[in-house]
Amino acid sequence: MAEQVKRTVRKGRIYRFRVADVEYSAFIWEAGTSFCGRVEDHPQVQQCRARTAIAVRDLLRAAMTAAPPS
Repeated sequence: MAEQVKRTVRKGRIYRFRVADVEYSAFIWEAGTSFCGRVEDHPQVQQCRARTAIAVRDLLRAAMTAAPPS
């Protein structure tokens, strides 16, 4: 029997921010009553969750500041 591939489609927004003169893109989506987000092209930065999209962006920015550049 063939395995089925299940895809997840999320609707969200791209937020851009700068850390040390490098621009990053974060994809943030609504998940129930809170928001989740991740930094595009940087899987080493863990996904964050907070009550607002701006709070998620700030958490991701702080994680990028703490993470060594790749």
